Amino acid sequence: MGSRVKGLLLMRGKIPNKKSNPPARVEDRISKLPNEVLCHILSFLPTKYAVRTSILSTRWKNVWAFVPNLDFKYVEAKSYFFNKKKDKSTSARFFTFVDRVISVRGSADIKKFCLHCSCGSKDFARIVGWIQTAIQHNVVELDLCFETTDKDLAFELPQFIFMCKTLVVLKLRSNCITNAPLASGCFPSLKILHVRVEYPVNDSMEKIFSCCPVLEDLTIDGLLGSDDVLNFKISAPELKILKLILPHRDWVGDHDHQYCFLINCPKLENIDLKQDILSKYLFKNAKSLVKASLNLFTHAVADLQPDFSNRANALLAGISNVKYLSLSAHVWEACCVPAFDNLNELKLVLHDCYNWDLLTELLKRSPNLEHLFLEHENDEECICSDEEYSEDGSSKVEYSEDGCSNAEKWNTPDFVPICLVSHLKTISIRGFQGHLHEREAAKYLLENGEVLRKMTIYTGDFLPAKEKIYKEFSMFQRGSRTCQVEFIEEAGSSFDNDYVY
Repeated sequence: MGSRVKGLLLMRGKIPNKKSNPPARVEDRISKLPNEVLCHILSFLPTKYAVRTSILSTRWKNVWAFVPNLDFKYVEAKSYFFNKKKDKSTSARFFTFVDRVISVRGSADIKKFCLHCSCGSKDFARIVGWIQTAIQHNVVELDLCFETTDKDLAFELPQFIFMCKTLVVLKLRSNCITNAPLASGCFPSLKILHVRVEYPVNDSMEKIFSCCPVLEDLTIDGLLGSDDVLNFKISAPELKILKLILPHRDWVGDHDHQYCFLINCPKLENIDLKQDILSKYLFKNAKSLVKASLNLFTHAVADLQPDFSNRANALLAGISNVKYLSLSAHVWEACCVPAFDNLNELKLVLHDCYNWDLLTELLKRSPNLEHLFLEHENDEECICSDEEYSEDGSSKVEYSEDGCSNAEKWNTPDFVPICLVSHLKTISIRGFQGHLHEREAAKYLLENGEVLRKMTIYTGDFLPAKEKIYKEFSMFQRGSRTCQVEFIEEAGSSFDNDYVY
């Protein structure tokens, strides 16, 4: 038998090794770890998996019972409507499981209590009991999400939660806040509040915010209705981070809604706004604001709101002290731009060739800007033609007749912003497609960036005439002799190499 055949047979187990060694004994080092370490490891698992470790050995039998985090999640699948008997049985087992886990834990403290479940009105009292147990055991973080099977009946957050002295983090992912707290001084230790709610109610929400003396991080993820009149006051003396995600329920009918947010947070440092219909924002005591991100979901919002320009102007003026600004640019008008004297870093999301004038106006109004990030997103409403290149790499065809309008093309300014002359150090361009307006904008920045150190251009999966574009960039004059231009082809690109000039 040849050595090759013998080797194959050995691999298949046909010829046993004459001197087979017994398997090496594996030492169980994990089980020898202290209980505190094992509990810390199990705290990252959903409770149902932590409980299952009890079958590993006698060493693990009761370890899970001392884990400070409880994570229970059960949401009925869509099959509920086709197999009610099966899903009701699963629901019953889930509720029984939670009961047993809580009873076995005894008097041990609970650090985090996470409960996501489908429930009916018959389950509300049981859920209230679980929450009360968590509070009695000095809970620090509550994460609650309830999907009610009774559409007309929502779970109400019990009043005793508002007075919990140990609660630091509260996350609510359903319409739980239907009643305002009855007493003052609620949430004495609460620092982080994340709320997801449909059609927020003025009084209940406002009273909660105003009664949180140490609140530092607030997120409101809410669905606004067509007929709502919302005058929302967010007043929190210690608030540092504010995030508002406010999509609209529908797009039919009048869009001149009376949504007004009065923000009185003297220590606010970071604000993140996401909307499809711009509300009115009034800022009071916003001098501490450092970072702002503004994103409107839809392209047509400016046409749908008669007073959009006024609202946009007021919003930008309210955040003009920031050092870091991220702006989705397809709806903002250049005339709305206030002076951003402190701005150090700007991220501008450009939708194809829209709003280049906004970029030049922002550069003009930001004398101390050092870092510029441009991100291009494709937009079906703007169709730029494929361009032909002559032998020297220049474009033969600029724009098709049905492409970008004259107002949307790159218009080279007749001035050079102060930031380009003395401060702008880095430029990053993502989603670069090689269109004429993109190249002209990059050329202007390179020619006038006197202290520019590096321009990084990220291309997509397909960049037409890439070699000619690279050559064109290598021939651009540069205001800074030390400036480096780098092309990076991102993951998924059909090319493997990066190009540095």
